[in-house]
Amino acid sequence: MEPSAPTATSSYPVAREPPPRPPPQTAQLGQGPAQPRWKSWALGAFLTVLLTGGFAWGVYRARHSPRNLAFVITTYYLLAVLYCCLAKLDVLRRDDPARRRVRLAVWAVSVALATTIAWRFADSMPYLGLKIAVWVITAVAVGLAFYHFFGRGADGAGTRPEVALHEVSPEQRV
Repeated sequence: MEPSAPTATSSYPVAREPPPRPPPQTAQLGQGPAQPRWKSWALGAFLTVLLTGGFAWGVYRARHSPRNLAFVITTYYLLAVLYCCLAKLDVLRRDDPARRRVRLAVWAVSVALATTIAWRFADSMPYLGLKIAVWVITAVAVGLAFYHFFGRGADGAGTRPEVALHEVSPEQRV
């Protein structure tokens, strides 16, 4: 008598080869949905024109007050530098050693911008308590930004383990 071969009706599931996975798309690599280049360029150009128009209007209104003019020019300059630093940070890979320096530059420019605006608002407050409140809120915001930018969880470190793309299920890729 020959030994009987296992049948498909047994209570144990039969292992099969998984189907081949499709090649990864842009959205699966974490770069977001693919957009035509002209749309991103048009949005950037529109926002730049809007910001520059606001700057020109601010300069026009502050032309007789050197203090107001200095505030408008400083704020515009810091926003432009922050935009450049964020664009550089977006281009760098996560494992690039220059990324930490650029992140530090982003944080420093953000702190300079926040303190410039807080100084201006605190100067316009009528009571000492309101002036102190403006500076306390600014200090808390800068501290939280520092914690989230450099502390635990910066760049996804310590929040989730990295998973290779071929180990990610199709539901997680969407």
